[in-house]
Amino acid sequence: MVTRHSSFPLCLMAFLVFASVGLAQNRDTLVGAEYVNKSLYKDRQVLEDVYGKPNPGLQKSLMQVKGNLYRHTNDTIPSLHSGLVLITKAGAIVIDPALTPAAIWLNDEIKKRFKVKVKYVILTHAHYDHAGGSQIFQQDGAKVIIQKNGLEPIIGEKLPIAVPDIVYEKQLTIKLGGETVVLHHIAPSHSNSMSVVSFPAYKALQLTDVGQSNTMPYNDFLDFYYDGWIETLDWVLKQDVDYIDIGHYTPATLETIKNERDYMVDLHQQVLNLVRQGQGWDQLYRNVKFSDKVKSWYGFATMSKLNILGMHRWVTNHRRGVW
Repeated sequence: MVTRHSSFPLCLMAFLVFASVGLAQNRDTLVGAEYVNKSLYKDRQVLEDVYGKPNPGLQKSLMQVKGNLYRHTNDTIPSLHSGLVLITKAGAIVIDPALTPAAIWLNDEIKKRFKVKVKYVILTHAHYDHAGGSQIFQQDGAKVIIQKNGLEPIIGEKLPIAVPDIVYEKQLTIKLGGETVVLHHIAPSHSNSMSVVSFPAYKALQLTDVGQSNTMPYNDFLDFYYDGWIETLDWVLKQDVDYIDIGHYTPATLETIKNERDYMVDLHQQVLNLVRQGQGWDQLYRNVKFSDKVKSWYGFATMSKLNILGMHRWVTNHRRGVW
């Protein structure tokens, strides 16, 4: 009898400990979050969402990366967009819906396949092609997160996307359903609101638009901060990761990120040297040299001169000679 009575409290204690662990895993915790007073923007003007309708013909996918980590893709406008998705029993975390038709599908697909709703949507930066569709998840109860510099352009540019619920300064940690996600604002790079999102348990990163995978950086470096871009790539190269989604095309590796960094630094130095020699644009763009490796990258034929143009603009705006 003594044994039975003494074991009962021990069993009860074990049950309570187990139950408390389960409850803790189902609770979500945000460290570093600042909550937006959205009432300030309830009457804001919004432009037309030109991709605002469902598109049954849009190619879409949601494929497992490893464990609870997935990658969503679509072929909108017409480049492939992508972002990571973390599924937990307490809800899902989606990165970059990538426009409304894809968001409509992805929101339904997650509920259908995994029987959970999206709890958080992370916008890597305040550009319409990646942040579009966030309103679909917000209307269904999800909280939208962006680095705090992204709030102003969303409002000021009248973007037809969700007004973020949560912003942060340098780092935000989300714990949800026993999983951990960390948002890092390393420096202004491709926009001044860029977040690099890490999934420590999976050795994975979301490095949208800043990272490349044997692909040319887009166009003439729109919304571009050279110094911060290199700082961000240097930070990435120190991370223990083996999967890097870049928001487009195929995922990157630390090797392709290193190749990209080398290309960016070399292009910057070449353009700076040529400007300091007194070469004008019409002469300068003809004298920039590319390695055979870079010439083999996807988009080289269409993006190489545009990359020179963007770097030339950066260099000429960030130097002072005798004038």
